[in-house]
Amino acid sequence: MSKRLRKNIIIAVGIAIAIFLIYFLYRDYRPEINLLLHPNSHTKTDLMRLIRQHDIRDSLFLLGLIAVLNAIPGFSNSVFCVLAGMCYGPWLGFVINWFGNILGNCIVAGLIDKVDFSHKFKKNKILNFLMRQKHPGVAMTMGFMIPFIPSVLVNYTAVRLHVPKNRYLVMVVIGMFPTSFIYAFGGDAIFAGDTKKLITILILIVVLLLISVLLVKAAMKHHSAKNVD
Repeated sequence: MSKRLRKNIIIAVGIAIAIFLIYFLYRDYRPEINLLLHPNSHTKTDLMRLIRQHDIRDSLFLLGLIAVLNAIPGFSNSVFCVLAGMCYGPWLGFVINWFGNILGNCIVAGLIDKVDFSHKFKKNKILNFLMRQKHPGVAMTMGFMIPFIPSVLVNYTAVRLHVPKNRYLVMVVIGMFPTSFIYAFGGDAIFAGDTKKLITILILIVVLLLISVLLVKAAMKHHSAKNVD
């Protein structure tokens, strides 16, 4: 089996697992969805009561879905990370997000050598920037922190640079902390209608966005300088 075919099969399996998990989450959250579709004077109270009653099974479904969507290139798990904060509160929601994102990245890193990547992917400016850093560990940790940078680029860099497993795990654990925290606390703030917390979360998102813009600009500058040389 060619690496390209294997890549397509793995992505298809990942999408199928994601659909499977979404179905079970939809089934378990159907009362809340119906309540939102048919609101009444007690909607908020009933919704708060229902949404915080979900058991560990749903938390595992949600963790698995966050991991799978993190692992599939081009997919985003941000909506479900926010949902984790809404359903389980800021701290448990954060743990679900954190472990889900760590697991998703570890899955990607484990599959890097088993699939084929296009020439365009290998010439990506951010990828080349990460691979040519004097301190690549710091750059990769920052890459994991920024949700606007595809995690597959960071994982590909780690595999190609032969980063030891224990060091890689430290980078993922640290790198996935900020966004997992922001989404969980943001979801809880939305659920509680806490404007101050929401403003703080939005400021943190803007900061991450600015950091990602600066990193992309640095990658482009590095790429241009390399071409000139």
